[in-house]
Amino acid sequence: MQEPTHILAGVIIQKSAQSVLGRRWWAMGLMAVLAFLSHGLLDRLANMTYHPPQADFHNTFWVVFHSCVLLTTILFLWIWWRPYKWCIVFAMLPDLDWVFIHGGATFYRKPYMHNFLHIIFDEMPPFSWLKVPNHRHNPWACLWEVGLILVMLCIIRFVRFAPAKPVEPVIIEA
Repeated sequence: MQEPTHILAGVIIQKSAQSVLGRRWWAMGLMAVLAFLSHGLLDRLANMTYHPPQADFHNTFWVVFHSCVLLTTILFLWIWWRPYKWCIVFAMLPDLDWVFIHGGATFYRKPYMHNFLHIIFDEMPPFSWLKVPNHRHNPWACLWEVGLILVMLCIIRFVRFAPAKPVEPVIIEA
């Protein structure tokens, strides 16, 4: 999936987890793990979407689509960065693999984080049972991702996340 989808997943995870767990250190750790794993799940679904493996700057549709993705990424970061940066960072973290690899880093030649997520989502049930058709080269398949983004925006906008319950202090009598 593209970055806007990962950003929205991070926002939804943090909003829902904070509404139940608050901002305790272990809750923040759980949110980070869930956001990181959400990247693998969304990437597993990415075969259904328009996602050619190589950049094609000669293809007008590819250029327009990825320009829209870039602008949407910037917009989503501008809207949600401050309150949800914790989960946004962890939801986007595995894509640093590509920044290092395509940036020519000599110390980082394999997508280590993506390979770890592939082990989880390709080899472990029930995730390994999830089979999706491959439409990576079909421009119309971008509608799957656009639809998912719209659903995620509706979840963020219309779902009421319960406020976190205050923790009752434990009084130990001697």
